[in-house]
Amino acid sequence: MKELKLFPKHEGIWEGTYRRISADGKLIDQWKSRLTCVLLPGNKYHQVNQYMWDDGFEECLDFGICPFNEEGELIFENPRLSGKAWETGRSVVLIWEYKHRPSMTLFEQIDLIGNDDHRIRVWKWSEGDIFNGITMIEERKVCGKEGIDPQFWVDLPNKRTNEQASRSDS
Repeated sequence: MKELKLFPKHEGIWEGTYRRISADGKLIDQWKSRLTCVLLPGNKYHQVNQYMWDDGFEECLDFGICPFNEEGELIFENPRLSGKAWETGRSVVLIWEYKHRPSMTLFEQIDLIGNDDHRIRVWKWSEGDIFNGITMIEERKVCGKEGIDPQFWVDLPNKRTNEQASRSDS
């Protein structure tokens, strides 16, 4: 498999803020986040996103264990979405579709800045030929892979909210 240069820098826990902005530039929603990302043996990746809104609503989305193909592309296929991610230059780029909204396509770019402990991300939302705005995300690395509490993985099945509609998808 192609050597991964950027994905390993994303391992660990990241905390930040998501800001959903309409096509005309208005803030629609915002929420706090805590993402846990790890590379696993056998060229695999696991990511869990925890979202927290000011009104007390919370989500925990587990993307499952996803494989890298021979070209170094991360392939994700789960009940919620389908897509892929790959390294290009200094960025990780993703394209995905929500399965419950098959005409909705999202394009994401993730960039590490500073000492690789600060990342900036943007999702561009489209539905057919309509631009639906962006989600701007700024995150700071809280710890590397070694700082993830093993109990997190034990408790995860009881925290998952994958089965319900996600507030972050709208």
